[in-house]
Formats: sequence, structure tokens, C-alpha cells
Amino acid sequence: MNKDVIYIEAEDDITDIITKVEKSKEKIVALVPPKKAGVFRSVVNIKLIAKVGATNEKTIVLVTTDPSIVRLAATVKLPVTKNLQSAPMIPTIDSADDVAKAELVEVVEPAGSDDEGADESKEADDVNKNDNEETGGEEQNSEEETNEDAEDDEDLASSDGSDKDEEEPDDEDKKKTNAKNKEKKKSKEKKGGWIKAHKKRLIFGSVGLIALIGVLVWALVFAPAVDITVWIQTENKRFSEAVSFVNNLSEENAAEGKFYLEEKKIESVQEVKFEATGQKNRGERATGELAIMATISHKGGAKVINAGEIFTNNGLSFAADKSLTLSFDGEDTSVCANEDDKVKEFKEKGCQIYAKIKVTATAPGSAYNIGPTNFGWTTVSDLVVSSDTAMSGGTDDIVTVVQQSDIIKAKEQIASANEAENKEKLLSSINDDLMVLESTLQQSTSEAVATPGVDEEVKEGVTPVLKATTTASVLVIDKTKLKEFITAKANLGENQKIYEIEDPFLEGLSSSGSGYIARLKTSYSIGPKVSNKEVLELAVGKGIGEIQHDLKEIPGIVSVESKASYPWVMTVPKDINKVSVDIKVKDSSGKQNAQEKTETKEESSEETEQESKE
Repeated sequence: MNKDVIYIEAEDDITDIITKVEKSKEKIVALVPPKKAGVFRSVVNIKLIAKVGATNEKTIVLVTTDPSIVRLAATVKLPVTKNLQSAPMIPTIDSADDVAKAELVEVVEPAGSDDEGADESKEADDVNKNDNEETGGEEQNSEEETNEDAEDDEDLASSDGSDKDEEEPDDEDKKKTNAKNKEKKKSKEKKGGWIKAHKKRLIFGSVGLIALIGVLVWALVFAPAVDITVWIQTENKRFSEAVSFVNNLSEENAAEGKFYLEEKKIESVQEVKFEATGQKNRGERATGELAIMATISHKGGAKVINAGEIFTNNGLSFAADKSLTLSFDGEDTSVCANEDDKVKEFKEKGCQIYAKIKVTATAPGSAYNIGPTNFGWTTVSDLVVSSDTAMSGGTDDIVTVVQQSDIIKAKEQIASANEAENKEKLLSSINDDLMVLESTLQQSTSEAVATPGVDEEVKEGVTPVLKATTTASVLVIDKTKLKEFITAKANLGENQKIYEIEDPFLEGLSSSGSGYIARLKTSYSIGPKVSNKEVLELAVGKGIGEIQHDLKEIPGIVSVESKASYPWVMTVPKDINKVSVDIKVKDSSGKQNAQEKTETKEESSEETEQESKE
């Protein structure tokens, strides 16, 4: 039977060996290990080699004289031969435990201690037992494999024609060397077994150590933070200065107390329904004819009646439809109705001229249908008026219309109804940086538009609506400039600053020319000039208790409070982003100022950077 000889290289691992065996096309595979065959000195690897042979129905023969490899081959019943010409044989050891004991005896005998050998033998038993468990009981069918291996060995022997006897080395030095190698191997296996046994403990211990290091880094580097509260004692002062206000921005001079008055306004379109109370007669107008007598001086002259001239009778007015001229030249008396009078009477009375003129009533209505009358007529001219016939044709058609008084009343209703709302909207639209002069607050309503319009008929079921634009306005002043003026007039000392200015107010505001004059009044608190930068420079890197003593040395600081983020933090971090400075103010009575401002760590850092730039 043919066989395949595979020479194992020193760098080959167990995976390479298994691959080479699986690729072999022969039923008998001879493995020739190198001189330093570390991969063949593991019982697990020997078992894997035996298993791959059984799986692929191949007989694996180890060509070696290394006692350690021979002993391991005995544990799995793997055939061994000392060279390619010798017949293979299976080492005859009663059991794997016996092999391990025999092996330990040989290794430890040179040390000369029976007790130590016994201990190491016990450890070897444990190792072999663990190896047997890992291989999943691959040796349960060892007898069947032994028989098959024996048949394959006979085939190998017949093909080679070599001697079946196995020669064992008997050189004393070589035995000692083998014993030392075995001892080293057992030591490594012992260490490997301890690592396997304590693998979980090692993993959890490593994770715990890393977590502990992380906690320490967080606690000592990232967690420390300190909040410092500094209390400043201030003194209250009163302020009163005469100022003026102008309507032109170019005239403003804040340093001299002249401030620009800015107008703020808000517009809103309002609608209101109202009741129409007017009435109008849409009927026909009466018409008729009037007799006119004009008296003209005997010397001549003329009387002119213009179209539209009004003639009235008992409050009813009629207008002339056309113009009419009555004239006398002083000579032709034929035009005079009294031409037969004596000359004396004619000269005294003058020339009386009669004529008729058509008129139309100035308003529709049946009331203008009056009968003939020779009295009660009045006119703007020196005329005698009468009617020989009745006035007729006047009819009544009374409708409801919008009159001007209705619109005026509706406008007043819009103004009163929205005055409070418009004022609130206007004041809410003004930001806190502006001072409002409420005495200048006013509201106006633009020309209103009524639907229907004035003197227009309001049809049945229709409610008139008035639409108007309401404008609310007020004058304001820039508070920032007012406070700059107050600060300039306060005459602060070199190491003093204003901590708070109450909202200023005006007293005695009155108009003056194109603007206003008044007295600006307020109160402010002054105290020592202490900045966040100074506090940070003194605090960083120092102990919590030490900074309280150092900060109190600054004039004006009455008390200091420091609070660490965690109990173990005893020093102020050097990173200013981890330090919060809160400067609070107490007034002259010792009470906390309601206008105090608490600054965050980031705001404190930004203020420090700004002060550094300045």
C-alpha cells in the first residue's frame, strides 16, 4: 500500500498540519517532525492529529524517536516508527494516566525527591483529565482504532520491508536532557492550566481595574468644581439733575443733559357697528308759479332775480327755476303798471313792474303743495310776491339715512373701547432699555369711513359699519444714555463703581419750545470695584478655606462662601471654566439687594476674558 510522507516545518502550526493531512490522497500518512517540534509536544495537538486521521479514514504514523512525543502518541494509540524503513508500532501503555505517571517519574527522578514527584504526578493527572474533557471523549473507541492502526502498520511494514524492532536511545546525557525538557514542558502546562482555571477572575479583575482608574480620573480631573459667592457692602445715594429733551436727534447731547425724544406708535384698524338715526324724504318736489312785482325808481333801473333765488312761505322754500330781469329806462312808462297815476304820485312811488316766474320746492314732500296766497311770501330782494295758483306735485317717501352725528358718535365709541387695549399693546412693544413718558401718551382716530355713507339710505336689515384706523403714540428716552449721564455725574472714586441704578423718573415734566424740560431723579448704590477676574486670580489653585481668608483682604468684601461640587474636592481647580464666581450685593442696611445677578461658570469665564482684553 502506498504512503504519503509529509515533512513538518518548525514554523508549521497544528492548523497547517491538519490541512496537509486532509489534502493527502494516500490512506497512510507518515508525519516527520523537525528537531524542535513544539507543536507535537501538546497532548491536545496529538489528539487533534489522531482525530483528523480517523475522520478522513487515514492512518497517521509519527516518524520520531523523541520520548516525549512517543509517550503522547501512546495516550491516543497513534502508531510510531523511528524511521521510514522501520515498521510502525503502537506504544503499549496500559492507560493514559499510567503514561503521565511514568513520564513524571522520569522527569522528576533526577531531582531526587519522591514527594515532589508525587505532587507533580498529581498535577499532571489533573492536566490530562482536563485535556480529555476538552477533546470530548475522543478516546472512547480506542480499541477499534488500535485494531485498524495495527492493520495499517502491517501494510506499512510489508511495503518498506524494514525491521519491526524499535530502538530506544540509552545515552545517559540524552536522558538528562529529555528529563529537563519534560520538566519545562510540565511547568508550562501547569501555568497554562492555572490561567485556564482563573480565566474569568482575570477578566473581571482587569475590567474592575480599568473602571477604578476611570473613576479616579473622573473624580480627580473632571468632577472637581467650586462655586464662590462674594458679598459686597454698598452705600445708597440719591440723584437729582435738571435735564431737557429735544425732538431732533441732531440736537441731542447726553453729556450736557440733552436727550432725544423718540416717538413710538402703534396703529390698529377698528370696526364698529352703529345705529343710523337720520331720516330723509325721497319723494317728489312740488312746483308752481309766483307773481312778482318790482318797484323801480322813476328815473329808471332794474331788478334781477337769479336762478335758484329762494322764496319762502311759512317755512316752505321754493327756488326760482330761471333768472328774471325787471327793468325801467325812465322814459317808456308802458312797462309800468301804474303809468296812469298822476305825475306826482308816479315820482313818489316809482315804476311798478309785474312778472311771473316758475319755482320748485327745495325739498320733496306733500307739505309743499300749498294753495294760492297773496301774503306770507318773503325773499332776499325788495319784491312783492304772491301766488295766483296752487303749488302741486309734492310727494312723501321717508327713508332712514346715516347722518354726520351718527359717525361722530361711532368714532368716539371706537376710541373709548380700544384706548386701554391700544395703550397696553404700545407699552408692551417698548423694550426695557427705553424710558416711557406716559404723560405724552395719546390716541387719535383717522378719518372714518362709514358704510353706508353720510346721507345714504340704510336699507332694511342692514346695520351701518364704521371703519377707522386708531393710532396710539408715546414719547420715549434711551435709558442707557440716562444711566451714562447719571454715572458721569456721580463723581465716583478710583476704586468705586455703581452696582445698581434704580429706574430713573422725571419730575415736573413740561413743554418748552420744541421739547420738554424736567428734573431727572433716581437712586443708586456704590461700592468697591471688585471684578470676577480679581476673584478668580486669587482663588484658582488654592484650598477652599484659604481663599476665604485671601478674598476678605480685598476692601469692601464682607463675606465669602465657597461650595465644592463633591466632598473630596478640597482645592479650587486651576481651570477657570470649573469655577463659578457670584458677586452679590448688600445695601447699607445689610439687606440683600433684590437686583443681584448670579453668574454661571461660562459667564464668569467670558467676563474674565473680556477684562483681560481691556
